[in-house]
Amino acid sequence: METDRPVAMPEDEVQFRLAQLLLLLDALAGQDLPGATLERMGYYDFLSANPFLVVNAESRDASLLRLAGFDPRTLSYASSGQRFTSRRERIQHDLSLLVAYGCCHVTAEEGNLLYAITSHGRHVSSQLTTAYAASFSTAANMIVGKLKRLSDAKLRRESATWLRLDGGHNPGAALAHLLGAANRPLSSVAPLWMEAE
Repeated sequence: METDRPVAMPEDEVQFRLAQLLLLLDALAGQDLPGATLERMGYYDFLSANPFLVVNAESRDASLLRLAGFDPRTLSYASSGQRFTSRRERIQHDLSLLVAYGCCHVTAEEGNLLYAITSHGRHVSSQLTTAYAASFSTAANMIVGKLKRLSDAKLRRESATWLRLDGGHNPGAALAHLLGAANRPLSSVAPLWMEAE
């Protein structure tokens, strides 16, 4: 067994991230949304991959997520702030690739650029039939449904709370407590742009 080989993370693979974004864009279209801004896409994308940051572990939605294969005790929730920042930095590039491939289009609405899936993108999305694709779609539909009514400012404030595991009242705080980190704030949990309002 080779020990010097780096660990491969799915999020490091462009095709994996593009597939997730297609499933997310499909979830937006399924909820009759005309698209989402880059900022909202960043929130929806990360929180769909980590739904227990938003969903209470004792709720009916949590049961559906568990059936879909998500586990609220996953250790990756303990580093969610740092992972959100790095994942968000790649999303514009990934959306640009989807636009170049004809799977996504961009429209201007009220001074914002909205990203939305195309018919070609929906066709490609329908070809994603793995168990993970079904799980991610379940989470994406749930997260978009919960967050679509929030204003941009409210979404920023709520997300700063969800990404900070020492918040006490957020679903991720229960995991932090189990890990013994409930009283230790994570370093660089929320980027400055999240704290702006």
